[in-house]
Amino acid sequence: MSTSDDTLLQYVGQIVPRSFQHGLITVSYVVSCVGAILTLELLNRRTSRNGLANYLLLVSAAVSMGGISIWCMHFTGNRAIVLAHNEPELRIVYSSGFSALSFFAPVIVLLATFVAIGASYKVSWWRLCCGGVLAGTSISGMHYLGNLSINNYDCVYNAVYVTGAAIIAIFDSTVALSLFFVFRASWRNTWWKRAISAFVLAGAVSGMHWVAAVGTQYRLVHLNERDKISQSQDLRVAASLSIIAVFFIIASIVYESWLTKRRENKAQQIVLGVAVFDKSGRILVSPDGLLPSEKITDTYVERTQGDIFSISHPLFHWMFQVSRSWNSVNGMIDGMINHLAHLPKGSRDGKIRLIADDGQPIENYDAIFRELFCVAAASLADKLKEQLADVGILWDDILATGTNQLPQKLDQGIVDCTLEEGTYGQFRGRLENGIMRQHEYGRGSLMFLVRHLEHAHDVNRLEAAGFRFAEIHQVCGIIGSRMQIKTRDLKGKLTNMATFAEGSAVMRPGVHLGFFGVKAQVGSFGFDIVVKKGTRNLLPTMPIPIERLESWQMEIIRHFDRMNVGAIFHLLDELKKLSPREVLFASQMYDALQALRAWIDDPIVDDAVMTSKVVQVPCRAQGGSSSAKFCTMIALCIMMPIHVSASSPRCEFIPLNFFKVHQMAYKDSSQLAAFARYVHRELSPIANSAPVKPPGGTYQQAGRAIFSHDRLGFLRHLGRSKTNNYDVMGNNYPNQIQSSRGSSSHDSDHASSTIKLCNQDSQYRERLGSDAMSDRTGSYQPTSLAGLGGIMVSQEIQVDISQIDDPGRKLSVPSKAVTSTDRVTMVMRVFVRSIIGCMMRDAHVERKSLTRTPFSSTMSSRLARGLRRIALPTTIAAVGGGALLYTYRPRNIPGFEGPAVPPPIYGADGTFKLPRFPKVKSREEQIAELRKSNGEEEEYDMLVIGGGATGAGVALDAVTRGLKVAVVERDDFSSGTSSKSTKLVHGGVRYLEKAVWNLDYSQYQLVKEALKERKYFLQTAPHLSSWLPIMLPLDKWWKAPYYWAGTKFYDFLAGSEGIESSYFLTRSKALDAFPMLKQTDLVGALVYYDGAHNDSRMNVSIAMTAAIYGATVLNHAEVTGLIKNDKGRLSGAQVKDLIPERNGKKSEPITVKAKCIVNCTGPFTDSIRKLDDQDCKEIVAPASGVHVILPGYYSPSNMGLIDPSTSDGRVIFFLPWQGNTIAGTTDEPTQISPNPLPDEKSIQWILNEVSHYLSPDISVRRGDVLAAWAGIRPLVKDPKAKNTQSLVRNHLVDISDSGLVTCAGGKWTTYRQMAEDCVDAAVKEFNLPTKPFVNAPRVSGTAFVDDGAILNGTCQTHNVRLVGAHGFSKTLFINLIQHFGVETEVAKHLTESYGDRAWTVAAMCKPTDLRFPARGERISRLYPFVDGEIRYAITNEYAQTAVDILARRTRLAFLNAQAALECLPKIIDIMSQELKWDRTRQEREWKDTVAFLQSMGLPEPMLSATRAQVEKGKLDFSSSLEYKMYSRHDKPPVAEE
Repeated sequence: MSTSDDTLLQYVGQIVPRSFQHGLITVSYVVSCVGAILTLELLNRRTSRNGLANYLLLVSAAVSMGGISIWCMHFTGNRAIVLAHNEPELRIVYSSGFSALSFFAPVIVLLATFVAIGASYKVSWWRLCCGGVLAGTSISGMHYLGNLSINNYDCVYNAVYVTGAAIIAIFDSTVALSLFFVFRASWRNTWWKRAISAFVLAGAVSGMHWVAAVGTQYRLVHLNERDKISQSQDLRVAASLSIIAVFFIIASIVYESWLTKRRENKAQQIVLGVAVFDKSGRILVSPDGLLPSEKITDTYVERTQGDIFSISHPLFHWMFQVSRSWNSVNGMIDGMINHLAHLPKGSRDGKIRLIADDGQPIENYDAIFRELFCVAAASLADKLKEQLADVGILWDDILATGTNQLPQKLDQGIVDCTLEEGTYGQFRGRLENGIMRQHEYGRGSLMFLVRHLEHAHDVNRLEAAGFRFAEIHQVCGIIGSRMQIKTRDLKGKLTNMATFAEGSAVMRPGVHLGFFGVKAQVGSFGFDIVVKKGTRNLLPTMPIPIERLESWQMEIIRHFDRMNVGAIFHLLDELKKLSPREVLFASQMYDALQALRAWIDDPIVDDAVMTSKVVQVPCRAQGGSSSAKFCTMIALCIMMPIHVSASSPRCEFIPLNFFKVHQMAYKDSSQLAAFARYVHRELSPIANSAPVKPPGGTYQQAGRAIFSHDRLGFLRHLGRSKTNNYDVMGNNYPNQIQSSRGSSSHDSDHASSTIKLCNQDSQYRERLGSDAMSDRTGSYQPTSLAGLGGIMVSQEIQVDISQIDDPGRKLSVPSKAVTSTDRVTMVMRVFVRSIIGCMMRDAHVERKSLTRTPFSSTMSSRLARGLRRIALPTTIAAVGGGALLYTYRPRNIPGFEGPAVPPPIYGADGTFKLPRFPKVKSREEQIAELRKSNGEEEEYDMLVIGGGATGAGVALDAVTRGLKVAVVERDDFSSGTSSKSTKLVHGGVRYLEKAVWNLDYSQYQLVKEALKERKYFLQTAPHLSSWLPIMLPLDKWWKAPYYWAGTKFYDFLAGSEGIESSYFLTRSKALDAFPMLKQTDLVGALVYYDGAHNDSRMNVSIAMTAAIYGATVLNHAEVTGLIKNDKGRLSGAQVKDLIPERNGKKSEPITVKAKCIVNCTGPFTDSIRKLDDQDCKEIVAPASGVHVILPGYYSPSNMGLIDPSTSDGRVIFFLPWQGNTIAGTTDEPTQISPNPLPDEKSIQWILNEVSHYLSPDISVRRGDVLAAWAGIRPLVKDPKAKNTQSLVRNHLVDISDSGLVTCAGGKWTTYRQMAEDCVDAAVKEFNLPTKPFVNAPRVSGTAFVDDGAILNGTCQTHNVRLVGAHGFSKTLFINLIQHFGVETEVAKHLTESYGDRAWTVAAMCKPTDLRFPARGERISRLYPFVDGEIRYAITNEYAQTAVDILARRTRLAFLNAQAALECLPKIIDIMSQELKWDRTRQEREWKDTVAFLQSMGLPEPMLSATRAQVEKGKLDFSSSLEYKMYSRHDKPPVAEE
């Protein structure tokens, strides 16, 4: 051993001194920056969490960050650590295994980081914080994992430095990711901002590394005797990876520069773009914020003076129409590409030459221009991964792009060829004369295909394809600057495109008064017409409120012929003195004319004259109709002076010829079919004129079609269905027709790939008014069979085509519809070339000698083989049997148990013994109990404000714990949100999906808690709640496993609280279970189970159960103030009874003393909190949810439906309820009001979503809406949270400084858990004396034990059965029919609404004096509500108003608002008898109830109905404007005289 080795040995077991190389420190930071820049660039390109490209970007970003920015930086930085004097024997040696592990570990963690952050463009701060923590953890973890790979040193760490390094890593990572994603979400993510984020992210890596390195000491274990120089090897790997990253960054910069230059070139060309909008109006863009576009051609070649490419040009008209009928050219795209590939190219740039050598446009220029447009549209469809038919329709305007300078290269190929031929002078002259002049030199033209996406899955698919959706205001600046769009209001243009794409700019059916104003164009042959600004297909019109014009109305209009507006007004005034119907029509015409003149706001309208000839204009079809409809328009016409401009801000001028095209290009127009035939006859011969050579790959770049010919093309015939060859043969049609050039007045009768269909095409071309194209026919050369070999399979298809009389050919044929039949035989040849190769393999068989084996060994081997054979079948059988046993095991399903007590029986004397139910105190007794509380001995333990689900639940929970409780409600029990739910008792499958995808544990807890409460619902109130199977239709097969896994997970979470397991239905079974479903796009369905209930009846039952247990329960009593003691603590409240004021009497205030005040007022929570503290912050964020009620025939009676992905991504339910169908809900911010009105927009949205999955045979009409309501969901914010703006996921229990307990939030399903948490908090805060409940009332009315509740002072509401639940059974209605003689439907309704209290309700029904039914007079002939329910509600449920009966006791107002109005007189009469109402009170009840029914969707005309009109049945509003909206059936036709 040398002296130097002896010297180094002294370091063994000791700390080796270290220093740092500053140059390598800088290099390590640069390496980290390179990796961070590449990472953020890759993340910036990610557009969705779906799609293969997005997965690759995600993995690449994780590898770039973990492998380059962290791993490479670590080993580069470690190379900068100098130990001792940098002797080779003291250099660090790494373990290859740990080094590899330290590479992949951070990659995996970062992969989880980027998945957690997500690809959404909405900034989620908690996701960013989680991502920052994970990223910082991966940085720190890799550092210490990398240090573990050191073989010859033990690392000694300083805890302070370790903590500081971790903090730096997490903090800087969070800041960097936050900057990046905030910039990205706001579309301000320019390259230098990404670079700043990358520098900060690299600072997190380097800062953590060097802080940790400074606090790390190295204790030598052994010398590096072999000098493995492992540091150098790792450094080389790191350098290689860094160089690769630099290469990718440089390539990205070069690519962006090339794209920028390409965009500048495109701005000087004619370009076709696509603008796709989603439901919320966001626009599809690339990750750079640009719209997808394709070049059509360099420039439009003008052939005459003024031949400018604009919206008045016939070529634009052709494009406008073909975009509405893409199917007419879809089959010719390949032929067009082939034809363009064989056109002459320029000698230098290889572009298609559109100018011949003589300076004139090439032959078939118009057709070639059309082909270029179609090919560009097909290229855009490929970019979007769409079919050509779905790429969109052409917008009705052209945007100018580029600059105004002269082009540097107009067409270099043209200049070259003219100079070579010596015709430069001719070329220059034509250029100066404007033959080739563009309307503005250097200006390009940008056209747009627009499309509106209805479904969220289309948005997700396009995002997965690499596109983003952004708000228009965020990207309009980027689009305008980078695409060089020269318009002042690009945002307005894009917004107009979005409106245009929706296709809503169509006139409504009926009669309209329109303004038809034209003027001659300046400097051109043509006319301009006045249209509505932004909707160029509509004239300025005003509707006349009539459906159609009668003959007598036409006679009146003829009197207005050629009269100006002033004369028309004068004559209309005269008509007002005639018969009533003429007076009505004159008034309608007068109003429409005056409104039209005011709308146009231009004095030139007064000079217009009316024409007596009415016109039919396309209009919006009725809901569910696919055929085109027309409406009637009476026109005011005027020829304006040529100098007039559109002074009205609502109008603009457009070319008249384009307006004509616009009128023919509406949806389902019969003109489009003729246009399709015309397009096929025009383009097919030209597209097929080139030799057929199927290209291997096709793409369009810089205005030229580039083809990659496949030298082994014959192999591509194998398995390809798109390259079939067709020969057309017939008696009168030759196989090949030579190309010829004829005049525009003669059309080709035959073509190799077309057959003349009818003579309508030529007429259609004349109507278009465009230049007729020369006749061009192309010969089709079938592919030669020589040299292909293989097997030929021929299939002969015979098609009989009737030849129709063609005047253009001047055939002398009889006037029959069919004169002769030509048999056209199409022979499809499919070539199959099979190459069969045989591979021979020599088999060498070696003979082996057989040796004898012992008998025991032989038996063991045989036994082992036998066990192996039966192991797999036995395992499968065991697993399958266990699964079957678990699925079909005996279970006590909640809600299906028998009655808790036996049914009533006959006594010994033969009389029927009805149950003797305990009576609730009268309302006067309850008020007296409240007044007693003013004394200290009678003080309440708890006063609950609010009688909704939460307030009633708190009262029931508290009173069953032995507390003295009172609950007061300003209106009625369940008068607010609690009666306006979706009627579901569910855990929430949508919450479960969010919990899984967002990794949200709070959402998971919410679902778990709700599923547990769902079971208690069905146990404690089986008569009011039931199980409901809900169907989830599937339109794609790949969705089946996804939703199947989701529903099975939902079943698993339910556990013992569940019912039957979810199951799959085939398409036929799904249609059998839900016949109303749309059959198209249906592959099957999944069915899962949830609960449904009668929400307001449930609420009333909870309150009445609390009253029976001793709680003081009072409705229509308002809390006007809160009382505080000397210490500022709440000690009571001032309560005002509102019923005396309704009777015209004065109400005395009631002082209620209580130890605890609980605020359970739902949306009105803040109003009570402000009574306690005026300065408190509001915590309620109200959201409105609209529901509609449809007739029962919209859904099966025992199957609901859920649409998990509506057009805007929300969930909508479609459920049977009380014999009708409920659909909803929406979720929009709103203002708090007692009875919010449902807005028409939300109703129409629900109906539109419903129509998407119902059969087209079912017309979803507005008139089918029987009722509609808006409920306010009180979403709450925690006032004590640090972030007071964030909403509470579940519910909130808050106690103020003065002692006000607030319980808010949550949902109906979890009302019991909310009440339990609230009472627990109150008992703990105020030391309330809970105690066992002795002498509990026999709620069942029998001497038997009511339920399993042990009232020992703890919460037992999960066992306390509600009023009516004890004696209820599924067959109780039969006993009711047999004893009282009520109708079957009525008996079922009574038992399912009142449970065993149906005995009392039936006894209160008056006899009918009929044989059957013997009792029960219906209050509405459409529904099973009877008179006994009104009397029972008054005496046993504290009903005080007619609204209480209609809305919360019988639910009639929620089921049918018009039926509720019709039975209102009978209800007021019965209540007047029971409650002794006078005439004034009855009239007030009528007005208040009608006003309430407006919030239930009562039609506007019925709000003014009087009681006398309703009683006489004279509610007729068929003459009103709302008839068509609210009528449930078509208007009867008028009999002709």
